[in-house]
Amino acid sequence: DGRKIWDYPSLTSFIKLQSLLSLAISEKGELVTLNSSGDLLKFKSSNGLLYWSFDATRSNFAHDSDFFKSSKIVLTDTSIIFFAATSLYSFDLFNGALNWKHNIYSQNVPIVDGNNIFVVSNDGFFINLDIKTGKINWSVNTLKVLKERKQKTTATGAVLASGKYYITTKNGFLIECSASTGEVLRFKKIGDNIAVPPIISSGSLYLLTENSKIYGFN
Repeated sequence: DGRKIWDYPSLTSFIKLQSLLSLAISEKGELVTLNSSGDLLKFKSSNGLLYWSFDATRSNFAHDSDFFKSSKIVLTDTSIIFFAATSLYSFDLFNGALNWKHNIYSQNVPIVDGNNIFVVSNDGFFINLDIKTGKINWSVNTLKVLKERKQKTTATGAVLASGKYYITTKNGFLIECSASTGEVLRFKKIGDNIAVPPIISSGSLYLLTENSKIYGFN
């Protein structure tokens, strides 16, 4: 009926208002959010009960949302996974304990597939990690296939489908990689700058460019 159940206000610091950067919900109704001071919070979705809250990143950018950035939060049955500041984090969903951390710079969303986490760093490294231990299984510089002057760009998103990992770049390239080895299989210049992650539906891949053009590929 649209009635408000509960709310949780952002907390005002001495410097500026803390804003919420990302929100995710588990199958059991556990809400997890990260704010611009690097605080990770877990709530009960039905009534707003705060289970725990703590400084997840101990960031030098605390209370400064102009500099502190994060990816979307990804939840598994047991873990909270996200990029924040200059690192990739995995926390225990039950108690918030840090599982592991890697110094990888990205705001792209981590993709979980079974025991694997697939990520692409801002500088184009396609990385496969073990979800439990955080061990890096392999890392491939996907931008090396481009001409040298075209390598000075940023990976803007990725999607996983049918054993392939598709990466988009700020300067308009679509790079297709093997999800098994990270090997670049092929790449294509789209033409326009790409600022958002690609999507896949019914065997087709779709891209949105900064010039508001939509491309579809089989």
